This record gives sequence, C-alpha cells and structure tokens, in this order.
Amino acid sequence: MKKVVMGLRLRKSLRKHNIQYSPSIPLWKKIRIHDDLCIEPLTAFNAGKNFWSMGAFSYSASSLPSQTKVGRYCSISSNVTILGQQHPIERFSTSVVTYSNIEFNLPTQNGLKAISIPDSSQEPIIIGNDVWIGANVVLKPGITVGDGAIIAANAVVTKNVQAYEIVGGIPAKIIRYRFPEDIRNELLNLKWWNYSITELNDLNADIDIESFIVYFKEKIKVLSPYTPECFNFSSF
Repeated sequence: MKKVVMGLRLRKSLRKHNIQYSPSIPLWKKIRIHDDLCIEPLTAFNAGKNFWSMGAFSYSASSLPSQTKVGRYCSISSNVTILGQQHPIERFSTSVVTYSNIEFNLPTQNGLKAISIPDSSQEPIIIGNDVWIGANVVLKPGITVGDGAIIAANAVVTKNVQAYEIVGGIPAKIIRYRFPEDIRNELLNLKWWNYSITELNDLNADIDIESFIVYFKEKIKVLSPYTPECFNFSSF
C-alpha cells in the first residue's frame, strides 16, 4: 500500500490513458494505492475517492474498497456498498466490547478483556467480466461474482455468484440464468472479453446470442487479445 497525490500531473496522465475519475476527488488529495493495483485504459471511476483494479470498458458509479478487483465490460450502478465488520455471533454477546476497546475507551486493568476477531471487511471482492450490478446492492466482503452475472437492484449478496447467474433479494438468491447451459459454456470458452470491442466494427450490438457465438468463433481467428499495460502510479 502506498499513497499518491492527486496533483495536476497525475490527473493529466489519467485523462491521457482514458481513465476517468470522480470530480469529487479534491486537488492534491492523497489516495491509497494497493501494490498490485491494475487499472486498464477506458475505465471510469465516477464516484468516491478510491481507485481499485478494474479492466477496460468498465465503469462504476459507486465507490468500492481499494482491494476490490473488477474485470472488463462491467457496469456497476450507484450506491453499491460493502458489508462492514461482522460481529461474533458465537460469543455470549455480539457487542463490540468483546472484541474492541476503541469505541468506548474502557479501562483495561479492570473488567472484561477484549479479544480481537478477524476483520472480514478487508477481504477483497472479486468481480468477473461483463457483470452488471444494480443500484443499492450490498456485497459481503470476500465474495466472487462470476463472469456474465447480474445482481438485481437492492439485493444483499452474502455468497458467491456463479457465472451468468441473475440473482436478487435479501439475501440474494438465483432468479435464473441469462442463457441455457450450452450457451454459457460456449461464452466461457470463447472469453470474448479478452478482446477489444473496437476490433468488432462489423458487429451489430443487438445480434442474437447464437449468431454472436458463430460470428466470434470466426472473428477470433484473426484477432489478437487486447493486452494494454496497467496504469503506472509508481512515478507519482
């Protein structure tokens, strides 16, 4: 983890690499950057003051923790939040006084000794490619959201979401799959998100999924994977 200053030179460099950032980040603001951060060009961080790893053609209208990893072609709506520290339900009390003394500054020489618990809120959330997350979704730290999945607005996601599942509710449960199993397997094998949409200038955006698979199986023979370099914060 390191800190960089959102000065004029860094802002200019981000714009040059087609990385949009939230206008709410003050000039000269110090931001925390993870050592393994990878931000590809053509990404948009439209809210908050954090940066996290995110692939090309993805945007987020929510501020996510800096340890989050998001793939390509993802659409993350507004007010997506992360569940905080989980209280210990196995102890005689779920109260914070059993694991932390920060909130009340209790005398340590008398009374119950607080025993810390693992901070689950620091576990990274992994979001695959072509994922759509609706507004007001709550995500549990440490979960993985598979490629092609959709999370309906207002859902509370407490466990992993499999590829191409559509989930919703509190807690979130599967509603259905986006496509039949054979189609899902074809898409997961093709991994079309490894390529740039700018190379598909002869593709109709509303093509049906079966025709898309036929089209892409031919197109992939002449395409090279899109492999841009991650934005380098080390010089700032």
